[in-house]
Amino acid sequence: MTRGLAVRPGRRPPASRFGRGCAVLAASIDVTRKHSYLLACCAALAVTGCGGRVPLPDLEPRTIGDTTGLVERGEYVVRTLAVCGHCHAADPADPDGPLSGGLAFRNWRLGTVRASNITPDPATGIGAWSAAEIVRAVRNGQDPEGRVLAPVMPYFWLSGMSDRDALAVARYLASQAPVDNHVRQNHNLIYAIGEVLFLRPEQPRRIVAPREGPTAEYGEYLARYVALCADCHTPRGGLLAQPQLDHMFAGDADPPDGFPENPDNLTPDDETGIGRWTEEDFIRTIRTGVNPEGDELHPFMPWRQYRRMSDDDLRAIYRYLRTLRPIRNEVPERVAG
Repeated sequence: MTRGLAVRPGRRPPASRFGRGCAVLAASIDVTRKHSYLLACCAALAVTGCGGRVPLPDLEPRTIGDTTGLVERGEYVVRTLAVCGHCHAADPADPDGPLSGGLAFRNWRLGTVRASNITPDPATGIGAWSAAEIVRAVRNGQDPEGRVLAPVMPYFWLSGMSDRDALAVARYLASQAPVDNHVRQNHNLIYAIGEVLFLRPEQPRRIVAPREGPTAEYGEYLARYVALCADCHTPRGGLLAQPQLDHMFAGDADPPDGFPENPDNLTPDDETGIGRWTEEDFIRTIRTGVNPEGDELHPFMPWRQYRRMSDDDLRAIYRYLRTLRPIRNEVPERVAG
């Protein structure tokens, strides 16, 4: 399980598949001043009309329920489950450090997108955001101005986080020390066009998490929507690099730019997945960083943070993974260039 409050870049398409199309697109981008004006109008329409503003969530106690211990729960979600510092930390090698952002994601769809400063600094971070605005950004991918966040931020998956856990995240982030760090974004023109044509926020919904415990139901909630195992271990495809949900958790032999190793197949296939792992094998792998074959997990996989999970949470994830359809998908053990 490898990593996501910033979103992973889409993977690089093979030149043989998309090279010609990109050349045509590049030629079409040599626009006249008139066309540039029309594009600017379309962008304005996209912000104000297409997709629209997602309403702020209702985070009142009558909706959330018991709000005691939210900061502590938020710390567990941010630091141990979602490992937000994997992208947002000032030093990504120290995911437990200040979440002042700056890590760059680059590819042809995006230009350069950097992980945001999510400390409560009012000028350069999210200190001026309300708790509801933070929750909307995390789950729906929309900022207070109505702009849709770049889908390096995995709000496609985080949209399934419960109301209470999302509020816990907001409360924890607000409790941290502010860091003055202005993070600059450098989107390219392809992204600007895609923002108009394709990017939409996730639609709001009220979500109550399953009861906590070592059950497959709660494990699904963690693996898909909070710990974000699905975000890395599900292959992506197509021009928009969308998750291939029919191969969820089947590993990715062609991961996004920036992945130093290929995410493994976590389905219970005996030959190419973890079908032969026992529950204790799974827990020991996460606790020690060494799998049953004796191979060390790559440090990009944040097992040092995951090992802080409770036994019940790890058992829940394992029991959920055992319910998946076994998918034969050999993921080569190669280091991405």
